[in-house]
Amino acid sequence: MAMRRPMLLLVLVLIAFSHFSMLTTSKNNNKVPKPKKTKPKFLKPNNPNPAFERFTVEIHNDLRMFILDAHCSSKDDDLGLHILFPDEEQDWSFHDNWLGTTEFHCRLEWQYGLLEFDAFHSNTDNLLIDYCANATCIWSARQDGVYLNNQDDDLVFYEYWDMLG
Repeated sequence: MAMRRPMLLLVLVLIAFSHFSMLTTSKNNNKVPKPKKTKPKFLKPNNPNPAFERFTVEIHNDLRMFILDAHCSSKDDDLGLHILFPDEEQDWSFHDNWLGTTEFHCRLEWQYGLLEFDAFHSNTDNLLIDYCANATCIWSARQDGVYLNNQDDDLVFYEYWDMLG
């Protein structure tokens, strides 16, 4: 019986070692390659038919520990109030109207700030040419203000919050 315990202990150590070596080798063999970042497609400023372009608007709550109330609407569509917890987002897609005058207005509010702005307007000072990479306007609500993605798909500062008292 005294001989069985060391033998049993040796078997358990060998099993544990082989299991550990399988874990470490499987981690190395299963590396997933990082996806290649694609260049954003630029909207054509002289596009004769912008109504065929499909646009997307995203509102991201990047406030670390705060809830964000987002209410967006156009002349024809009220998207309703969305309560976004940290790291959540609201998004919607649409085609510009045939006149090229589609506009979505948003009101974002959190515990310490409020901001009303045009989240999408097809006639605004090159908003679609300078920003909204891949026909997607990404708005990011952060503690210091609201950011918007540019054509390089980087977030750039857009506007400070109107602070609530």
